[in-house]
Amino acid sequence: MSDIVITSGWVVAVVIGLTVVAAVVTAKFWDRGRFRTVHRAIGLLVVQLLVLLSIGTVVNRGANFYVTLGELFGQGKEDGYAASIPPQAPTLSADGTGEDGVARWIADHPTKPGKGTVIPAMLTGARTGYSLPAQIYLPAGYASAPATQKFPVVLFLAGYPGTHYSWSKSMGVPAALDQAISAKHLAPVIGVLAEHDPIRGRDSECVDSAHGVRADTYLTSDLPDVVSRHFRAASGRQNWSVVGYSTGGFCAANMALRHPDKFSAAGVLSGYFRPIIDRSTGDLYKDDLNLRRANDPRLLIGQRRPAPTHFFLFAGTGDREALKELKAFAPLVHAPDTLQVVDDRPGGHNFAAWKGVLPDLFAWLNRTLTAGAGRDDKTPARLSPPQ
Repeated sequence: MSDIVITSGWVVAVVIGLTVVAAVVTAKFWDRGRFRTVHRAIGLLVVQLLVLLSIGTVVNRGANFYVTLGELFGQGKEDGYAASIPPQAPTLSADGTGEDGVARWIADHPTKPGKGTVIPAMLTGARTGYSLPAQIYLPAGYASAPATQKFPVVLFLAGYPGTHYSWSKSMGVPAALDQAISAKHLAPVIGVLAEHDPIRGRDSECVDSAHGVRADTYLTSDLPDVVSRHFRAASGRQNWSVVGYSTGGFCAANMALRHPDKFSAAGVLSGYFRPIIDRSTGDLYKDDLNLRRANDPRLLIGQRRPAPTHFFLFAGTGDREALKELKAFAPLVHAPDTLQVVDDRPGGHNFAAWKGVLPDLFAWLNRTLTAGAGRDDKTPARLSPPQ
């Protein structure tokens, strides 16, 4: 039962069908029987519950919050991602496995002029052994560009519950990237819409936990190795940025501060800046205070790093918790680190708010890329203030 895929069309159709049947039966027997009040109350309750369930299944199918029934009830599985990508998607590893699959996908899925290519793939890490799904966005003109041309990389991390599809289906990031690049508001980039939870249905917070789950190692070492092996990704911290919303925002800030040699910039959309433990995470740190402190951006921001880290922080005016987190963290960012804050936009903790701030995020990313162009890690750039 736990392996039943609840994002499939037939599941949604069955739930909606049951809702219609329940409504028809309730109406048909509305004035029948001796205990009409009881029948009516039960019928209305069943119909209302099924309506809510129908709405939930439709929303879940669109955003891929939970793929299987087991995930919905917190039964995480290490191999729980197989159903979330097309069967013909390539499996890529740093040793070159999957090169033919990438070429075949590109050939079989031509795009219109000005549109980027999105390649679904399983990315297999050499250090962790994890094989997690991702969508790789290649900008328009990537295939025709000189073989020597390299592209900066932006890593996109979702919240919890959420998946790599949250960025593409719920926020339209590939189309937004197309638009920003076409308008020259953003330099052509490779976008990696990645999964960050090795155990499906269990929030990893993108850390290497005390229990042996190595999400941080996968995201900061395995994934960059695979992407660099199969795509023309520019090397050097100045060419790698990480962006996340909600839990993914914590991941972005934490990863950029823990690995300043890997990432130069972190975009945090309605995120938080403290290590948390709750029902979705389990006890990640297992009473290890040092491990917990090593994953606390509020402490990491005060440590010396070899080069500046650039931050973009957003929270909508209706998102009280995120605003509170932003206002507590922003004063901790000091030169030579740089900071852009957007906290005056209406919106809550939702996709509409995050989608609305994408143009600002991409403009900020473009400034970080322009500032770092042609530089190596030993000559960090300073960003000009927003225009």
